[in-house]
Amino acid sequence: MKKVLHFTIANTGGGITKFVLRLWKYIDRERFHFDFVTMSKQLDFAEELEEEGCKIYYLSTYAEDDIEQFTKEVEEILDNGYDIVHLHTSWWRGFVLEEIAKRKRVKKIIVHCHNTDVHIKENQSREEARQLHLQQRELLTEDMATDFIACSEDAAEWLYADRISKDKIQIIPYAIEVDDYKFNQKTRTRYRKMLNLQAEDYAIGHVGRFAYQKNHDFLIDVFENVCKYNERAKLLLIGVGELEKEIKNKVFLKGLENRVLFLGKRDDVAPFMQAMDIFVFPSKFEGFGIVLIEAQAAGLKCIVSNEVPQIARITDNIDYLSFEMDLWTDRVLEYSRGYARKDMSIILENKGYGMKALTSKFEKIYENLPVNKVNVGGVILQKYNSVMRIGACA
Repeated sequence: MKKVLHFTIANTGGGITKFVLRLWKYIDRERFHFDFVTMSKQLDFAEELEEEGCKIYYLSTYAEDDIEQFTKEVEEILDNGYDIVHLHTSWWRGFVLEEIAKRKRVKKIIVHCHNTDVHIKENQSREEARQLHLQQRELLTEDMATDFIACSEDAAEWLYADRISKDKIQIIPYAIEVDDYKFNQKTRTRYRKMLNLQAEDYAIGHVGRFAYQKNHDFLIDVFENVCKYNERAKLLLIGVGELEKEIKNKVFLKGLENRVLFLGKRDDVAPFMQAMDIFVFPSKFEGFGIVLIEAQAAGLKCIVSNEVPQIARITDNIDYLSFEMDLWTDRVLEYSRGYARKDMSIILENKGYGMKALTSKFEKIYENLPVNKVNVGGVILQKYNSVMRIGACA
């Protein structure tokens, strides 16, 4: 049995964590075992994973805050003997984790890109973070890992650029449990009743962390505009995040508190999508947007920003728009007049967006362990020592 360490998952309910947990659900557990690293102080689903025999390691610090402590903790984790380290990331802050894994002679090091911009802490500058990413990317070499994966061509270009040969990068889009999201009228009726939505109410839905990337600020402005023309419009927001309080305050100041439903972090996103009438996704950047697969599987019309990669257009239910208030308002109002909600599950399955197809791809990657270890040459390490080295944690 091959031991795989996933680095890192979080308690936010975000796309990376959702992807990893789905993969664990479907992976052949007689051939592969997963353990997980997190920077979160707790995981709401930890007990379930531990009951399934998984170990969860809680790191106490980021590499940029205390590189010695970070290194010590990661080395102790890898001393438990892992065949594969699967690193989920979105931007380069350095290569500390990769260096440790090579030093510990991990057979397979997978770098997996999930996005197309930086994720920053509150006290960080976005532009400085982007400059750091570009600076570090210039130091990337093909012997830094054994495998390079991205969820889309856009994500691959952002993380690897021309530093990694195109033939060495695998583009593997996300997948979902398609049947869970298939449109169901009974589920729709039940959940709309639970949300106190009347038949004539127009439910505009969004799923995403309250973070800069997801652009809730613009979404609230659009919704305010929509409300001027449709008195039955409601906005359903699923997610948590650092900007939640700020967005709630904006909703209050606009007098929309009775029309915006903050539904928090949910494990049951699928039935809530049945209750929605359309799905809106005005992200400032995306690697793919796994919730767009879910929304399309639910038969929802999706209005998304031009910053979302075209690969997310699996069905004809996606409209791409620039960030123009009137365009978004008009399109949202257009769909309030209704449309035929169709079963899209067969289309998604046939195009390979079901979990069985995705799991098969990763089982092949995990199974194929290289004969030779990754190069840990001193010249390479010296080159990184000349630049601020910060761990590439997701």
